[in-house]
Amino acid sequence: MSMERFAESVRRLISATSSTSGTEFFRGFARSVAELLDVRYALVGALDLATRTVKVLALWDGHGFAPPVTYGLEGTPCEGVFGGGVCHYPAGVQQRFPADHMLAELGVESYWGAPVRDRQGRTVGLVVALDVRARLPDPAIEPVLELLADRVATELERDAFERAIAGSEARYRQIVNCCQEGVWTIDLEARTTLVNEQMAAMLGYTPAEMLGRPLWDFMDARAEVTARANMARRERGVAERHEFRLRHRDGRDVWTTMAASPLVDDAGITVGALALVADLTQQRELEDKVLHGQKLESLGVLAGGIAHDFNNLLVGVLGNAGLAMRRLPAGAPALEALRDIEIAALRAADLTRQLLAYSGKGRFVVERIALNAVVEEMAALLRAAISKKAVLRLELDRALPGIEGDGTQLRQVIMNLITNASDALGDEAGVITVRTHVVDVDRAFLRTTYLGDGVAPGRYVCLEVSDTGVGMTPATLARIFDPFFTTKASGRGLGLAALLGILRGHHGTIAVVSAPGQGATFQVLLPRALADEAAAIAPPEPRPAAVIAGTVLVADDEAAIRSIARQVLELEGYAVLTAVDGLDAVQVFTERAAGIDAVLLDLSMPNLSGAQALEAIRRIRPDVRVVLSSGYSEIDIAHRIAGDPCTVFLRKPWTPDELLALIAPSR
Repeated sequence: MSMERFAESVRRLISATSSTSGTEFFRGFARSVAELLDVRYALVGALDLATRTVKVLALWDGHGFAPPVTYGLEGTPCEGVFGGGVCHYPAGVQQRFPADHMLAELGVESYWGAPVRDRQGRTVGLVVALDVRARLPDPAIEPVLELLADRVATELERDAFERAIAGSEARYRQIVNCCQEGVWTIDLEARTTLVNEQMAAMLGYTPAEMLGRPLWDFMDARAEVTARANMARRERGVAERHEFRLRHRDGRDVWTTMAASPLVDDAGITVGALALVADLTQQRELEDKVLHGQKLESLGVLAGGIAHDFNNLLVGVLGNAGLAMRRLPAGAPALEALRDIEIAALRAADLTRQLLAYSGKGRFVVERIALNAVVEEMAALLRAAISKKAVLRLELDRALPGIEGDGTQLRQVIMNLITNASDALGDEAGVITVRTHVVDVDRAFLRTTYLGDGVAPGRYVCLEVSDTGVGMTPATLARIFDPFFTTKASGRGLGLAALLGILRGHHGTIAVVSAPGQGATFQVLLPRALADEAAAIAPPEPRPAAVIAGTVLVADDEAAIRSIARQVLELEGYAVLTAVDGLDAVQVFTERAAGIDAVLLDLSMPNLSGAQALEAIRRIRPDVRVVLSSGYSEIDIAHRIAGDPCTVFLRKPWTPDELLALIAPSR
């Protein structure tokens, strides 16, 4: 081969392969070798030292490229190439290597092979030229093959490096995507350069949708101010962990904890920031719900305590007003003022009942209730009171089981929900739908309700009130059961907070679903009545007593109430004994049992409660008339007094007439 031809062939080979890589390079190279050496076949192969096999990277057969194959070195001329240097068999190669079936299949007569060595001198591949003709020895071919082998060595090294990088990147991406936390990197312009699938899903996007977008696109303006300050600290090299509020694609808040640190290049210069992000939203919602429940419980305890003490004060106001009216002659000028005082005190008593309802300690008259009948009754009354543009639609399950509770309290629940729905419609036309049905609820659903922590999973009677009104924002939804909270121009009392207290007292719960422009749905869940318990918990009807006059034991830890009761009873001719607590009441009754005709017993007293004192008194005299008095509910002692004709309940605050009617109803 002349030098001119050699040089021209090499230039064509370099030109054909200079802008290619990988498979394209090896194919172009094999074809150029065949043309350069004027042979039928040319191949480029990579050696696997562990298995002593050759993987064919490209094989040119004169017309095209044969499919890649892998063959063993044993018994082939290539074995000598890997063992030494350039091998040349100008003729009879098939007869020399009879175990090499590929030579026979291709009809190969002559063979040239050169090893491909890496920078450390290790043989990693080979370049082979084969022809169907016998070829005379040509000293120029050996340096040509060695030169070509060097070119292949460079490409094999680059290919191995790229495959290593690709494998490393694949493993890196696998690690990033398998990470439970979100991974997020940004550049100095706060543009997203990498997010894993967890991070993107956390915000409702795909990774491709987030790439290139600035950090600020995923938060509100207030959070952006904080984020810019955080970025400034990253540029100063500060790494830190903190909580941060992002914005989901649908607009809701996503609370996260971020472990953020600067990203630096090889020179140590900050080029961006990296954050590992964990979603705290559910944890925050649970914490908020617990705190909200604790707040409501604390307010309930406070409201109940205030109502209890206020009821005791009102007993004094009503009692003294009643005594004064009894002592004044008919037509006395002061009577009108005293009646006004009595009316004002009774209105104040209504407020305490609201407070007690909110606290879940309101007075309950427990009875078996057909909820559908109550709904129909309230709907008939409220159709005239709600917006004229509102359509009130009833969808009642006629197979609805009964419930147990206080009918008056449940009517207030229905009234509050329907009027609330009407207010949501405003002056616009709309539909208010009231549905009743039976629903099975699990613990997961109960966790979404407002009183679900105190309610067991199971089957409940559901009262559902929905409207097509303006709906509520998440901020409003979070506060609807706060006392005195309202979206109207001015508040009108405890509002839905009292409703929550009523449901707490009935061992029920409530769920609310609403969004701006999508109306609202309130779902009240109440326990089904058990047939064999309906009669057991119903409070007893007052029975006539034989007492016309006699001795009454008044037991109350409030001195003012003892004084009022004493004066009222003595004015009617009764002799009065007093006790300052439950233990004192039992001691006095034990000493004077035969001479006591009736007992006025406060339920909430120190040392012994009214219920405990009642048990002790009943052991001494089962027939004595006992009037239990409290501002709280009698539902807690309904089982104890059920079937006892000599025990009745008197709600605080009471008037003198109410006290006398129960001490001696036949008088």
